[in-house]
Amino acid sequence: INSVIWTTLDSLPILPSAVANAPKIKNYWIWSSFATKALNEMGHSHVKTMHGCIDTKHFYRLPNEDRLELRKKNGIEEDAFIVGFVFRNQLRKSVPNLLEGYSKWKKESNPKRKTYLLLHTYWKEGWNIHKLADEYGVDKSEILTTHVCKKCGDYEVKVYDGEDKNCGRCLSEKTQVTTNVGAGVREDQLNEVYNFMDVYCHPFTSGGQEIPIQEAKLTELITLVTNYSCGEECCEEGSGSLPLDWAEYREHGTQFRKASTCPTDICERIEQVYKMPDAERRRIGKLSREWAISKFSTEVTGKFLENFIDEAPFADFDFNIPGQRGGTHRTRMYGQLEGVKLYKTGMYENLISFRK
Repeated sequence: INSVIWTTLDSLPILPSAVANAPKIKNYWIWSSFATKALNEMGHSHVKTMHGCIDTKHFYRLPNEDRLELRKKNGIEEDAFIVGFVFRNQLRKSVPNLLEGYSKWKKESNPKRKTYLLLHTYWKEGWNIHKLADEYGVDKSEILTTHVCKKCGDYEVKVYDGEDKNCGRCLSEKTQVTTNVGAGVREDQLNEVYNFMDVYCHPFTSGGQEIPIQEAKLTELITLVTNYSCGEECCEEGSGSLPLDWAEYREHGTQFRKASTCPTDICERIEQVYKMPDAERRRIGKLSREWAISKFSTEVTGKFLENFIDEAPFADFDFNIPGQRGGTHRTRMYGQLEGVKLYKTGMYENLISFRK
């Protein structure tokens, strides 16, 4: 029976079981080139990179007038400079490093425009963002976050003051929460959230693909990305990223190498984009979108999958198992392999169907 192992590997040294099983896996795909290169160097030349795909029609840069209208609707100054981060509030997302880097930038550069951090995340798990803000001297009024109403589905970008608040859109009581796995924004709304931003910053310890980086690129944002794990690929030439330096630390138990993103580098990269002429920022942003489409679009990934399926040999397996009741029926039923679906939970559904 034809099969594929399509998995994420995000740290060095490569997971021992992934290395041990590599010779046994005919079709072995990794979500980013980071681990593919490491396995290839070990002699497993058959391992390939196959990115998870993104439906690019959902993410794009809005016209300037629409971007300004979004800010006006949410009470944000039109000329404010906004640094954004879209993430699950996990420990491997380097929120302390971002806050320290942002604070360092504000103190050293003293920007003349109003500035904000826009953190699209759930505040009731993971990092205590306001406590960290106090430690690093970041004004809490400069930290915006996305709130969504569980009743009307509309959202607001504003300063965080707790969960289960009254909705400012439909006026329902105690229905507004920060975005989470149970109550989030739609794809078109998330696209608008990216369009609030002037630059996107994604510091992390490691990751299999980090899909928000590609979404941000599709909206023509310059992305500041930790140059480790899948971030290496997102920082390659022509990707529209400014790489962030990092220091190595080891994860307890696994001994994996992890990245602690340098706050000083975050500070310097934010300043670089802040001072960048608009024309240059737009030029890099367009390159960023083109790069993401060329590697992560459904057209690219879908074509790869279609070719693999078309070229795969027919199944050669005896489904008529001795001792099983209804063997002939089972042979017909399983032998057709009809309507097999590939899924990516929460991102795409019914990506491709095939009958072999």
